[in-house]
Amino acid sequence: MTRKPQEVSRLLEENHHLGHLFRLVAQQQALLASIRSHLPPPLDQHCRHARIRDRELILHVDSPAWHSRMRFHAPALLQALRPKAPHLERVKVRVLQPLAPSPASGAPAGRPRRRHIDPAQLVDETLRRLLKE
Repeated sequence: MTRKPQEVSRLLEENHHLGHLFRLVAQQQALLASIRSHLPPPLDQHCRHARIRDRELILHVDSPAWHSRMRFHAPALLQALRPKAPHLERVKVRVLQPLAPSPASGAPAGRPRRRHIDPAQLVDETLRRLLKE
């Protein structure tokens, strides 16, 4: 007789060491949801991760384009979070690095793959000649 497999979430909750990590992730998800509720759209969807380290709120955004916008909202976020986290003093915003391409792509690990333009696809004849040279 085979046993029915257990749910992963249940295994995580029951294991002492993994349960701690499970609770930590749940806390970070709740913090992220709270932060997103204080941000205007579409900025709220570009904030991908949030955590607190000592007296610092660390936010991760998905591209450099959203980094400046998030920093602009940092003082308002601190004010909004003060009732629940009065010890926070500053906000640090970081940009998530893009995922490294697979080795099969031929691009170096850790760097975004560059797109090359095929001169035959260009409509402008002058630009096409310059790129062929």
